[in-house]
Amino acid sequence: MKIAKVLKVIDQGWVQKPEGFRVHFQKKTDLEIITDFVPGTDDAPFDSDVTAWRTAWKLYQSTQSEHPDFGQGKLINIYVVDAAGNPVKYYATNRHEVFNPNKV
Repeated sequence: MKIAKVLKVIDQGWVQKPEGFRVHFQKKTDLEIITDFVPGTDDAPFDSDVTAWRTAWKLYQSTQSEHPDFGQGKLINIYVVDAAGNPVKYYATNRHEVFNPNKV
């Protein structure tokens, strides 16, 4: 079998890695819970899931601060999604993770 044909067969059965990563999070306010993303939906997404998860971790760390917009647990349900909006497994555990989970 020629290499081009083998690669075509592999591509059809190979698990494709997602692309276009964003950090999904929700912010609790006095009136409602607002869903937002980093980078924003109008901005180019991260190329790397590792970069997105590191950003998610830093956002989670900010929930422990005294900052009035982020601290005291105001940022909840922090995780990474791909371009289609599907949750992405955390590279360190290969499981779906949610930092600062809160049932809404």
